[in-house]
Amino acid sequence: MEAVNKKLIVGAAGQILSVQFDGKTFKNISGVVEEGKAASWMVFKRPNHLFAVDENSDTLRLFNYDPATGKLSDKPVVQGKGSPGVVSLEFNKDKTRLLGGSYSNGTVDIWDTSADGMKLIKTVTLKGDVNPKHGTHRAHQVVPDPSGRYFAINDLGGDAIHILDTKKDYTITSQVKVEPAGCGPRHGGFLSTNADLSSLPTHYVVLCETMNLIKLYSIEKKADDTLALKLVQSQSSYGPGFAPLNATTAAAGELTVAYNQRDVYITNRLSGNETDNVSLFTFQPKIGKGDGLAFKQQISSEGRSPRMMSLSRDKKESIMFVANPMGTNGLVALKRSEDNCGLLSPMASMLNTAFSPNGDGFGPQFVLEIPAPK
Repeated sequence: MEAVNKKLIVGAAGQILSVQFDGKTFKNISGVVEEGKAASWMVFKRPNHLFAVDENSDTLRLFNYDPATGKLSDKPVVQGKGSPGVVSLEFNKDKTRLLGGSYSNGTVDIWDTSADGMKLIKTVTLKGDVNPKHGTHRAHQVVPDPSGRYFAINDLGGDAIHILDTKKDYTITSQVKVEPAGCGPRHGGFLSTNADLSSLPTHYVVLCETMNLIKLYSIEKKADDTLALKLVQSQSSYGPGFAPLNATTAAAGELTVAYNQRDVYITNRLSGNETDNVSLFTFQPKIGKGDGLAFKQQISSEGRSPRMMSLSRDKKESIMFVANPMGTNGLVALKRSEDNCGLLSPMASMLNTAFSPNGDGFGPQFVLEIPAPK
């Protein structure tokens, strides 16, 4: 096995941590203590810009981060005010614009990141009907399509996927209602059967939090350049033969698509079981009567309420990192076998007490590998 040397950025309650993983153990390199703040999503722009949300306020922060050493600045170098409750960040293709999805406001902030700092240039408001549970739109995630033109906005409160067009001044040009009402689309990802993965994808998959459903849509580009999404398949996020111990509290969380456009991983949270889980679905074009997702595996997340997970950045995406805010293990590494249908197996873990020394049990919410420069 090749030597493992991964540098990770981890967001936990009141903390941002730089962590090194050697394949067996996790070790803290540096960190920032931010009492009352929640860096539940972060993105990195070379050479040293780490953008972090604070979902407890309306502030976006920019830290300096050295990917070679893992050294993180002890405070933000720039801060900007946008929408409150932003829980997702993504760049456009050339990283001159940064989009932030607000869970609290049902808005999407557009930041100019072409220079060293950031400047808020536009806020887009989601529109349409909302479900009774939330009573408002909730932009839970902004998802860029690989072609670089479109973003899908998963609206948990509006039961909708909004399509934002970067070539039309970052406006929303179409939307699709996700049914049944109240299902709560949370996180998603693009899939493609095209050989050219930089072209417009052929499918979109979304994970519905409230009803624990995973839904697959085909994508059609209309003559006016708007996108139409057509439902292809809907199934339980737990897969056949599995169910949460407590169906009332169960709430699906994260969705991650592997680069091979085959493996789709999701987290099932608040299941009532001793630990929650990660499920693997395989995208199989033309399965049965049409395209579909086939359930392949369910594995323990080794903690509870896995909010976010991400694949390592090596070519084989050989490790899945999972962030469990609750339960025994906070930060978990699962070995991924790309040659064996993307199956996961236990690798290493870091106790939640390492993140929550006072015993309040609230640990990592976010984890991302930032590769060292070559």
